[in-house]
Formats: sequence, structure tokens, C-alpha cells
Amino acid sequence: MKKYRIIVGGRGAECYIHRVNTDKRVRLIEGRVEEDKLESTEIAEILGIDFVTDSDDIFIGPYNHPENYYITVYDENENMIWESTNDHKFEDIQMEFKFETDEVLIVEDYIKGQFYTYEIELEKDFDPALLIPISTEIGERVEIITDLIYNEVELSYYKEFGDYWSKGITYYLN
Repeated sequence: MKKYRIIVGGRGAECYIHRVNTDKRVRLIEGRVEEDKLESTEIAEILGIDFVTDSDDIFIGPYNHPENYYITVYDENENMIWESTNDHKFEDIQMEFKFETDEVLIVEDYIKGQFYTYEIELEKDFDPALLIPISTEIGERVEIITDLIYNEVELSYYKEFGDYWSKGITYYLN
């Protein structure tokens, strides 16, 4: 068996999803949440939570455009064997759609860095043509690569989160 490490990073988003009822929705609209007129503490108070990042529905990954992500693959000797380019195109893509019709507040934290890594073992040499991204569209507002599939096997079991940092927050009310 051959061991490989896949690193995914770049520019992307960490999205926190909050379901809102009519009362919360009205208060967020009146506070002009999408125009960034409310402080995060005020938003959290409206939602009835401590912080806007307190959510069970969290999605992390790079934006699904080759200029925004990098994928690098290393072998067990730490030799880089493949790297995506700024014009990389996947041969296939698996799309997921979340919260399309739900009434939610999407808290998009713009992030930059290394989002996650995978340690995998293969019987054959790594073939980038067998790598498929799972691209998740959240509320028709944000599209990020949330996971990878290799040779028809979803790699989420092997995922370890990396080191990234916040560059700013945007709010979307659906």
C-alpha cells in the first residue's frame, strides 16, 4: 500500500447556518443585517445564542474556483507528486445543495489558509483524474468545496481540519 497526504487550502468560507422564525427574520431585516448594520452580539441576541458561530450546521472549505483553492498531494516520503493549478478543471464534480428553501441566516466567515488534509492509502499510484470535489451550495449564496472523493470513495472519514484564519464576516438572510 502507498500512503498519500492531500492538502486543501486557499481562500474560502466557514459558514454557520441559523434557522430563523418570522419574528427573528423581521428583527434581522429591520436591523439591516445584510448591510452589516448590526453588531455580532446583537445578531446573537436576536438568534437566542451566545455567539453567531454557535451552530450545529457548519460548512468549511475553499470557494469552488481554481483561483481560490489549491490541492497538493504528497507521497509517504513528503515528495510533492501533484498540485492543482490556477486553471485546474476537475473531470467531474458532485454538487450538494443545502438550505435552498429554508428561512435561515447564513454567517459567512471569509477564511484563508489550509482547511483540511487527508491521509490515505492506495494500492496504485495516485491519479488526480480520480479526484472529485464535493461542492456545497449554501442557500444559493455561497459555494465551497466541503470534501473530496477519490476513486468513488468519499474521503470525509480521513479528514483532519487544518489551520486557517478569519478575514471578515458577511451575513445573508434567506
